[in-house]
Amino acid sequence: MSELLQPFIGHQTRRYAKAVLNPLLGIFRPGNVAMFHVGRVGSTVVVGMLQQHRRIYWAGEVFQREHDRYMEAVASGGYSLPEDPLKVLRTEMREARNRIFGFETKFLDEHHLKVIGLDLERYVDTLSELGFERFVVLKRKNVLRRLISGAVLRETGQFHIRADQKRQKRRFHLDLHRIPLGARYLDLVDAIRMIEEGHEHLDRLLAGKQVCELSYEEHISDDPLVAYRKVMEFMGLEPGKPDILLRKTNPDPLSDMIENYDELREMVGKTSYRWMLESG
Repeated sequence: MSELLQPFIGHQTRRYAKAVLNPLLGIFRPGNVAMFHVGRVGSTVVVGMLQQHRRIYWAGEVFQREHDRYMEAVASGGYSLPEDPLKVLRTEMREARNRIFGFETKFLDEHHLKVIGLDLERYVDTLSELGFERFVVLKRKNVLRRLISGAVLRETGQFHIRADQKRQKRRFHLDLHRIPLGARYLDLVDAIRMIEEGHEHLDRLLAGKQVCELSYEEHISDDPLVAYRKVMEFMGLEPGKPDILLRKTNPDPLSDMIENYDELREMVGKTSYRWMLESG
């Protein structure tokens, strides 16, 4: 009987030790870092490098699983918030113990905020109350490219391409009046405006705080190590030599990717966003 109980007792002992030690070790944690982005902006390649550092516990998009449940529930007709939406975040923070803890939020109302139950202002305040003093904001100036990347994802189901994986060229019809953002669909120009206004709002809320701002075009597109080193310096850590695990998914000119490119050019060309047609 004792031999049968031994694995169970060992498991229970480890669970108890973990429950006791993790909060104690958290006292010695060097800090907590929250990253904000809107998805499809190069965050995964940067995070893949951060996760290779032994002094960092990067939990990724901790609210994504619940957001997936939200998307399924909306499709079937209803959704209710979990009793404690932030429980998953606090659990991951305990796992970090004495390492720097980091995680990401897709901060638009249509993304992770839908399953947190807080508006952006209250969410930023809540993170500060939880001990987050440093914030990383990852932007993509060419919002049109970001939206098309999201549309390609819906078409193909392929989130990323490994660094050693061959990329296949894609050409598809873009519905300019049905651009996906979370569970909503918007006109293309309205979707661009929503993302830009979302970043302006976030910038105002983070004013005066410790912020590391990354640009996809300046810090990731040509060499993701530039962004990685910038974040490591922000955290006060030596960067080391991480592997770059992913490559660009949609680098081709938009005219090569979009079957109805003339229609796209006609719509965007009338706006202040027309430069996004040619920029990478």
